[in-house]
Amino acid sequence: MNPKLKQIITIYCSSIIIYGLGLLTVRYGPYYASALSTQTQQTLLLLFVTYLLISPVYYLKYATEKTVNKPFIALRALRRITNSFIKSNEKYHLSTEEKTAFLFILVKLFFLPLMINFLYGNITLFTQELKRLSWYPLALSFIFMVDTFIFVIGYSTESKRLNNIVRSVEPTFLGWTVALICYPPFNSMVGNYIPWGANDYAFFGNAIVTTIAQVFVIGLLSIYLWASIALGTKASNLTNRGIVTKFPYSLVRHPAYISKNLVWWLTLLPVINWKFALGMAFWTIIYCCRAWTEERHLRQDSEYQEYCKKVQWRFIPYLI
Repeated sequence: MNPKLKQIITIYCSSIIIYGLGLLTVRYGPYYASALSTQTQQTLLLLFVTYLLISPVYYLKYATEKTVNKPFIALRALRRITNSFIKSNEKYHLSTEEKTAFLFILVKLFFLPLMINFLYGNITLFTQELKRLSWYPLALSFIFMVDTFIFVIGYSTESKRLNNIVRSVEPTFLGWTVALICYPPFNSMVGNYIPWGANDYAFFGNAIVTTIAQVFVIGLLSIYLWASIALGTKASNLTNRGIVTKFPYSLVRHPAYISKNLVWWLTLLPVINWKFALGMAFWTIIYCCRAWTEERHLRQDSEYQEYCKKVQWRFIPYLI
């Protein structure tokens, strides 16, 4: 058989196995089966079928006999682990490439269904607000809808032509913990013990002050959205898919985190007490830990080291 065709068949079948198992997990797993909407489940199935139909054409056009993808690398590693155990009963040590493949599959399995679910919820809200035409809810729903759409694209794709090949994935337990704790179901579990008082629709005592506060919220969330737009197809948690230096990353290294946290603190002010303040302090610390673990991971890339020399501020220019 032609070496190129053989490799295409191998990576295609590897992808079907891994993505098929992932699809079965989200369709019948105890958490996903109840947490994901029917639209999300149908979309995941559609993405799988689309991959089945479109990827052979893509591989025939662009693949070579040396082309590999994350599912192929993961299954090849599993075979090597099995052979090593059967033949010599020795522990097989995963290469960096193999660790990255396994970890990115986990990232995709967790975040892609979640982001699709968020996207459909945000589309529903935006559609409802289009009928009401109230500027603040409409702006909020639009920002979150576009943001989640960008991340759905990021988690769905990996291609040299999209410039979003995963170079590495966060390798530490702490890095994964502080990231996952910010998303369902883990944030809800934490919420049972850590009080949360922030509210996007907080009332600040009178209509004028509330409107001014809402303008600030939309301004901060616009920076948050701009950060996602700057990431583009590279948007995804826990991964290094190449360093982004466009605005707002040209000013600070974590524009989305600081914008989100400032919004939370601002909308907490009307109801703030010591319990809510401690609760918000907890989440601020979590996001600081996310920034620190992300930088520790990304500093393994010489490009990021150079970026940090040019952009010295993590959160606020000339302050932090």
